[in-house]
Amino acid sequence: MRRMIVLLTDYGYRDPYVGVVKGVIKSINPEVEVIDLTHGVERHNVLEAAVILAVSARYFPKNTIFMVVVDPGVGGSRRAILLETSNYILLGPDNGCLTLLAELDGVKRVIDISNSKYKLPEVSHTFHGRDIFAPVAAWISRGVPVEETGVEIDYSEIVKLKIERPLVNPENKAIKASILYIDVFGNIMTNASSIDVSKLNPSHGSRILVEANSSKHICVFEASFSRVPEYELACYINSWGYLEVAVNKGNAAELLRVKQGDTLTMKILS
Repeated sequence: MRRMIVLLTDYGYRDPYVGVVKGVIKSINPEVEVIDLTHGVERHNVLEAAVILAVSARYFPKNTIFMVVVDPGVGGSRRAILLETSNYILLGPDNGCLTLLAELDGVKRVIDISNSKYKLPEVSHTFHGRDIFAPVAAWISRGVPVEETGVEIDYSEIVKLKIERPLVNPENKAIKASILYIDVFGNIMTNASSIDVSKLNPSHGSRILVEANSSKHICVFEASFSRVPEYELACYINSWGYLEVAVNKGNAAELLRVKQGDTLTMKILS
């Protein structure tokens, strides 16, 4: 079975961490394909990593190995874990970064790989991406069964992230959503799905009042931000299937002065 390893970290590109991780993987399995999903996750932002993983995984082949290292608790008491789901193998710290995808895809088993026999001979306190996750991922890509990589534990024992559902009020044509993710363009992705939005029955061109941090703005519901005039606000269902707010050729997060976790209230006016 041919597998690929996909890397998702907050390492950035200035330091040698990403290159060293790839070096470890290739030393064990020179033939494996390694893909960088992103190394630009906001430092220590576990929720951001979890969201990126959850919305991205469906575009990769079955049996892909995802290695997620956003790990502010490295060197502490947190475990290093492997989650086998219906379609993927997920490796990362036990801080919830794997669990949004795991619950979407279906959990088959959880392995504690903190003391895996497939880790490097010397394990540092601060670089488990190199010393534990990369070698275990590489050996799995060579065909080592996941059950041999560590000790099986119950899913109930691990840390989980939960995303609150938006509050949808069809009678008032309003929705209260939280911000899941802000991309490099300043586009604001909320936790309101296309199904949630459909309950309000908006039409293209609908004017929507957006309230954030005591400020109010008018947004137009459209198919994309390009359908509104430059520097104006647009609301639309993004490519992941969630309600998003953007400024055409601008930065919505800066305009609304919001960050991940903040709340947006939207009400259809017309």
